[in-house]
Amino acid sequence: MGRIVTVTANPLLDHIAEIPWRHGTVSRTAAIVRAAGGKGINVARVLARHGHDCTAVCLGGGHEADELVRLVAADGIKPELVRTAARLRIGFQVAEQQAGTVACIEEGFRVTTEERERFVAAVAAALPGAALCIISGSVPDLGMDDVYRRLADVVAAAGVPCWLDSYGKPIFAALAGANPPALVKPNRQEYAGDPHPWLAARELHLTDGGGQVTVRAPEGRWRVVPPEVSEVNPIGSGDCWLAGYAHGRVSGWDIPRSLAWAAAAGAANASRVEVARIGPEDIKPLVDRVQVVQAP
Repeated sequence: MGRIVTVTANPLLDHIAEIPWRHGTVSRTAAIVRAAGGKGINVARVLARHGHDCTAVCLGGGHEADELVRLVAADGIKPELVRTAARLRIGFQVAEQQAGTVACIEEGFRVTTEERERFVAAVAAALPGAALCIISGSVPDLGMDDVYRRLADVVAAAGVPCWLDSYGKPIFAALAGANPPALVKPNRQEYAGDPHPWLAARELHLTDGGGQVTVRAPEGRWRVVPPEVSEVNPIGSGDCWLAGYAHGRVSGWDIPRSLAWAAAAGAANASRVEVARIGPEDIKPLVDRVQVVQAP
């Protein structure tokens, strides 16, 4: 198994309750579970369950960040937290088997120039010996719009492949930089706005919620149809796709086999309340139901 670094600039301390939700009433539950949230942390959690050595670099402050570090470590991931004066953001999810999931999250938190520089340095320090670096999610502060471009340069200088799953100004800055990410994963709405910047990436995974995924790589093009499942909570399914695909590629699998595992991982996640808490035993039963077709 490989050593993989994930980067989450805007993590959160999530609170999850599985209860019937009725507006205008008090909803009671036996327990509200805390979870380490953020796209890169989700990716790392799934990869750790596949046996990979994962380091999760993230930002945050306050007691919320202390709890985040504890939860990340409990999932078998090495946490590398860059402390901020501002507290980590928080969120909550109310999940119901029949009605689906309602989620509310804070947008971000203030990051000073000095904290941003320490964050870039922390990523650089984590890279030696890594097989892959995956940068995921939003940035917590408008002053960080160029941070993914800078991180892509740092990862390139270390000779490590860089995948980037984000949106808006931060990813467009990275795509326009000297070292664009090797892989990006926009959804159809993001791609349709202006497809040209995305072409800077060597490999592109174009997603459509739980629908068909179109993949373009130098090795070819594929259409991937995920298996149908009873959807409970789709949050994090894109992160599970990326983790499943990373597992395959770092393990030496070819692209079609890796795509089948990725699609099965996303579907396995969507079929349960907990976010990104799946392993090979959850994914394997769905792999044969994935359609991977090479496109012209």
